[in-house]
Amino acid sequence: MSEPTTRATRIDRPLPWLLHWSIEDERIGGFRSDAYAVETPAGLLLIDALPLEPELENELEGVAGLFLTHGNHQRSAWRLRARFGAPVYAPAAAEGLDEEPAVRVDESTELPGGLRAVTADGFTDASYLVFEHADGTRALFCGDLLCQDPGGPLRFPVQPDYFDRAGGEADARRLLELSFDALCPAHAEPMVGGCRAALAGALAHP
Repeated sequence: MSEPTTRATRIDRPLPWLLHWSIEDERIGGFRSDAYAVETPAGLLLIDALPLEPELENELEGVAGLFLTHGNHQRSAWRLRARFGAPVYAPAAAEGLDEEPAVRVDESTELPGGLRAVTADGFTDASYLVFEHADGTRALFCGDLLCQDPGGPLRFPVQPDYFDRAGGEADARRLLELSFDALCPAHAEPMVGGCRAALAGALAHP
């Protein structure tokens, strides 16, 4: 899928080391899309990067890697790779990419800056990412596993040709076994606090 034309107009910090920005994505009917970055000793790691207004993009310094949680989350990755010279990391099973990533990722792949990957069973071309900061706090980047309608709770996707509900429920249960302080979906507001309850709530949502 091509890069969105809409650009985010602000960057928030849900945690001191965690950056977040969001757009109303015209490629998916104006539904929200969310992007993240983490500040690490290895540099700034961008996850599912989306376009920013030029003055905000200019504030991104020391970009050391661009990570896709899904093959269809190419978004701004290739343009930013050309700009910053940073490698792109994509899930091992990702197909139909516009360009070849520097690294294809599975659970055994050593990633920079404290990131690690968790295999996704609910999707054919995805991996979740966990980041642990030096202060011991952790963020879970769960890609398309969870989304959010305006004002609603976190829920699973409903597209049967894209998302396997049984696999997604298995993913959610496995992720609930992990320790994390921030929950960062690709189509929902990030959460700090109440993360486990929100993830468990998606399991209970029909």
